[in-house]
Amino acid sequence: MLKPKKNITRKEIQRDPFLESVDQAQAHLEENRSLYLKAAIGLIIVLLGYNIMNEKSTQRKLDASAALGQALVALDRGDVSNAQFQLETVLNDFQGTTSSSVAGYYLGKIRYEMGDVTQAEQYLTEFFNDKPVDIMVSSAALMLSDIDAQGNDMNGAISYLDQGIKKSRDEHTSRMLELSKARLFLKQGNLEGARGIVDGLLANKDLSSEQKQAAEEIIGNIVG
Repeated sequence: MLKPKKNITRKEIQRDPFLESVDQAQAHLEENRSLYLKAAIGLIIVLLGYNIMNEKSTQRKLDASAALGQALVALDRGDVSNAQFQLETVLNDFQGTTSSSVAGYYLGKIRYEMGDVTQAEQYLTEFFNDKPVDIMVSSAALMLSDIDAQGNDMNGAISYLDQGIKKSRDEHTSRMLELSKARLFLKQGNLEGARGIVDGLLANKDLSSEQKQAAEEIIGNIVG
């Protein structure tokens, strides 16, 4: 026989706390739907903007690299005038990129080889201060050192070589800079400093024949 139904009063109704929290959250979302929608749209806009900016930055770097490549091809072909024009375009149109800084290095190198030390120093100093490509820093240091030496600024010339040695990524380049420093010491009359450098270089068993010959020539000038 079925038991009679029990009349449940309001006080006896017990709600599951989890269900109550779900209901409250749902009500909150319904009441604030517009606010959350605006916040979500705002977040999407920010993310899209970031991605677009990132894509633009990437594309700009690619365009700069392509333009630099064309300039270097012209330079390799011996078309110096065209190469200079293209390098100046990269330098001016893509400021802040590695390609722009490298373009400055090549413009400085071209000017240096032409004997225009004023313009060469301007381009190379800017590149040297940026130091975007370590492999080119040593070459820039050598040219800037020579420019200072031509102006009888021996301290400045030696300083550039020291910085180049510090930044060198291989022994061959470092030793080349050290030989240049020894020659400057010799020119200054600092025979002891020059001898110390070449003696240190000659102590290396893997010294190239060319560098060994250069070191021995410096010693010949010291003792002769």
